Amino acid sequence: MSQPATAEVEVCSSETLSARAAFEQWEAVLADAVVPSTIEPLCSGHWHGRVTATQFDRFSVSLMRASAQRVVRTQQMVEQSGEEYLLLNMVLDGTNWTEQGRTATTRGGSIAFFDSGLPLESRTTENAISAIVRAPLHLVLEHSGLTRKELPTARAIPIDGALSVVTGFFKGLAELSPAEADRAAGVLGSEGASMLASALLLATGKTSPAPSDSLYTRQQVFAFMRAHCTDADLSIEDIARACLISRRTLYRVCEGHGGPGGLLRRMRVEVARKLLRADPGRPLAAIAAASGFSTDRHFYRAFREETGFTPGQFRGQ
Repeated sequence: MSQPATAEVEVCSSETLSARAAFEQWEAVLADAVVPSTIEPLCSGHWHGRVTATQFDRFSVSLMRASAQRVVRTQQMVEQSGEEYLLLNMVLDGTNWTEQGRTATTRGGSIAFFDSGLPLESRTTENAISAIVRAPLHLVLEHSGLTRKELPTARAIPIDGALSVVTGFFKGLAELSPAEADRAAGVLGSEGASMLASALLLATGKTSPAPSDSLYTRQQVFAFMRAHCTDADLSIEDIARACLISRRTLYRVCEGHGGPGGLLRRMRVEVARKLLRADPGRPLAAIAAASGFSTDRHFYRAFREETGFTPGQFRGQ
């Protein structure tokens, strides 16, 4: 299991560093920690920002405190980005106004979700503090059983009840020292996506079984597919039969996830990513077979389409 990379960066304007130059540094920092955006100050004179970002296996947590700022993520930036993320912004102090279709006014003690695949504009008060969680969107959707249209984005959600347990988990991670984050990684692994999925379900109230293509069925289907995705002979008919649903219902359940074929391919690539990290000396052909790909050619094509890298390039990183 990979260890987290923790970076702590502080940017300040000074006599030798203008506010504009400080902001250029800040934009570069947040592009890595959150998503690429254009940032500008909302105050005159001295500007200060500090962020501690920890990248775990497939999710990251950042603790940010900064002078008042405006953040804009344009459609062009969205189109130029690679992987899409679900972002959770937990405001610990101050106020954040973020527009993504509608405007979420998030204050201390509340959270809001955002989709990195859509443009957004955000403003904060002076010295606002936020914990920002980022995880691949497709993983969170798979764990939650929700579709993209069901995401409660750009809505201020109070932190109370069971939701406070999940947000407390992320707040605790954000406040860990680098050494403590290293130790936590060995236990927590890639739990960020499933914890974010839990937060989504608590925020939407979708916790009960319902009809055949409901949340319950999606969770059942996704759990079966995750457990059997390394079987190269697994077919669409096998999945439908094992989950006691029709082929038509299976496609409806997987709508918004690339269909059952696309979802199965993505899960196999996720297995391959873990194997490439865990066993650097293992032949790529063996990785392909262990991940459920019937041919090396299919493995290479699917891996590159999902990650933007060949398996060899990914291993070299």
